[in-house]
Amino acid sequence: MKTFRFFVMAALATFPFCMAGAQDDFGLWTEVCVSKALPHNLELSFEGEYRLAERLQQTDRLGGTLSLSYKATKFMKFQAGYAFLYSYHPEERKEKYTYDIVDPFFWEGYNLTEAYWSPRHRFKADVTFDKKFFKWLKVSLRERYQYTFRPEQEVPRMKYRFAPGDPDSKTSKSDPDVKHEKRTHKLRSRLELEYDKKKCDWGPFVSFEFYNDLQNKLKWDEYKVMAGSSYKISKRHKVKFAYLYNVEKEEQPFEARHVLVLGYDFKF
Repeated sequence: MKTFRFFVMAALATFPFCMAGAQDDFGLWTEVCVSKALPHNLELSFEGEYRLAERLQQTDRLGGTLSLSYKATKFMKFQAGYAFLYSYHPEERKEKYTYDIVDPFFWEGYNLTEAYWSPRHRFKADVTFDKKFFKWLKVSLRERYQYTFRPEQEVPRMKYRFAPGDPDSKTSKSDPDVKHEKRTHKLRSRLELEYDKKKCDWGPFVSFEFYNDLQNKLKWDEYKVMAGSSYKISKRHKVKFAYLYNVEKEEQPFEARHVLVLGYDFKF
């Protein structure tokens, strides 16, 4: 009972992060993972994901990941994989101002970029170290190198302009918005504490993860805090539910995501 109380307190320790601002979003992330044990300590797995954002009103991302892992020792595992991601980007409006001596902040109009979907290709390589303490506490540290490539694409965009002093003189012009290709290199560091005791089907856990930009002197630009539990239905079937607090400094510097995570694992 004391061990369960430990994880309850660890989960409560994350609640100060939950002081949601007015612009914070709530989402749902679902994951389905199918894995197959292979000879020589190898394991092949495929994971599909579906994410909702905008307070569950909009599909945010679809994706699939194929991975191969190798259990090198009792305490160390290597994994490599490829993921194809398809992400949604909402409509974007950008106001345009012209500097003038008479009116230094003259509003001349705005640009409106349509909502669009974009593909991304992601490659990852992990090394995970884990060790058990007190016969019930599993501590794991995972270091992941992650490379992501977003190809270039054109998105329809309209430019709307107004003549000075005449709000009815609206003109428009089509001008595609070119989203240039983008490449990112990240180092993701995750520490996880899990209740892992024999003959217990529940596995409460709490984890902390930081994203470090390898192109900018390892500057961290995103972090995640997660608390939840897994439940082993049978030897082959397991489910997971958790709360995730996520902040991306580059994309949403003043906003956060509050996410309900649901997962299902099947091993054969």
